[in-house]
Amino acid sequence: MHNNLIYLTDGRGKVDASKISDIEWARLIVNNRDSVRRQLVKCAWCWDEDHVTHWMKTYSRNSGGRVVSHQPGESADHPYQALESDEHKAYCDRVERVGTAEGYAAQRESRSDDGRTRSDVLLIGARHLSYEMQHSPFKPGYGARERTRRSLAAKRDAVAWHTDSSIIADGARVAMLRSNQARRPQIENPRYEVRILGGYRKVLVWDCTSREGHRCPLGRYAGCGATHVDSQPSAISLDDFIRRAPAGLVVPVWPLDRLGFWTTTQDYAIWVDHFGEASRASRGGAGSRRQSERQADGHSRRTAARDHTPGVPQQRADRFEVATGVPSELINLERSAMDEHARLAGLDGEAYDAQWKAWRMAAEEFHAAVTEYAAQSDVGMSRCEVEQAVKKAVRHPEPES
Repeated sequence: MHNNLIYLTDGRGKVDASKISDIEWARLIVNNRDSVRRQLVKCAWCWDEDHVTHWMKTYSRNSGGRVVSHQPGESADHPYQALESDEHKAYCDRVERVGTAEGYAAQRESRSDDGRTRSDVLLIGARHLSYEMQHSPFKPGYGARERTRRSLAAKRDAVAWHTDSSIIADGARVAMLRSNQARRPQIENPRYEVRILGGYRKVLVWDCTSREGHRCPLGRYAGCGATHVDSQPSAISLDDFIRRAPAGLVVPVWPLDRLGFWTTTQDYAIWVDHFGEASRASRGGAGSRRQSERQADGHSRRTAARDHTPGVPQQRADRFEVATGVPSELINLERSAMDEHARLAGLDGEAYDAQWKAWRMAAEEFHAAVTEYAAQSDVGMSRCEVEQAVKKAVRHPEPES
């Protein structure tokens, strides 16, 4: 249904004509028979955008479809647009406020040059980020994937879909951020934290052994020995996301895929280095991408706690640095991560959870250092080669001569 947003001058205000009940629609057709003289139905799009009044005709097709149309020669039809709720407006206000405070240029209801795409809020920093808030189910033929494709073609660097409904997020078929549900007073409160619960993930890299604490994607209980890359949900607030995304500090992985997600630029580099830049996970497979959701803690806590940490003397690390050119700092970071992992043995409950977080923080520090080192122009190895070399030096050290 085109031209679905209308203003009714009988006191009902702005409504979505496609959501009016059949009885009310039949009554509206009768009351608006002479639309220009009656002046009951006004085009909300023309009024909101240009403050121009166009009195709309209302009737039903023989097939039963509802029609709201301009008078001949007045204006072209407008595409379907969902009615903006109070929460929708509050979210857009918040995004505009946070983005402007961060120094980005913010444009509300921004349209592309051809008029075919619209952004609830367009944030312009190092990148053009189109923010879209979705409160209601997508209209057939006007879905998130089609709108994302058009927006990317209209020189938007990224489209950040956001919803507080798990049903809408699951049916969007694009990478979508899902937050906790909040009411208008909470959204308008700058001290209230809108937490992103889905669609933002952390990339993990591990050697597939029972000691690493991850389930093997191939189903081997003791691990297959290969290096795997996967992701698991991570935490970020909506405000922090808005501060980082226009600066290019967080980017989408497979934005046109329902299983796509947002992650940091460092994690994105790891992911692309492993899977490539395809729009789907054809190289890794859905199973390898989401296995960490099934059991992120590994085979079991008892098995994950089994570990042995062969020490690497500093002089051996120095010899490794001379032989390969890889700094001994990377060896020390990996050794620190393994020490934290070894401390999981014998723990349970809150103590285990606290130590598990300490281990993950140490592992993340190591992976960040590897990514930074591999990105240097004078390094002749890829990121994966650097990581493999460091782990081999730590876990399988050469015997003393």
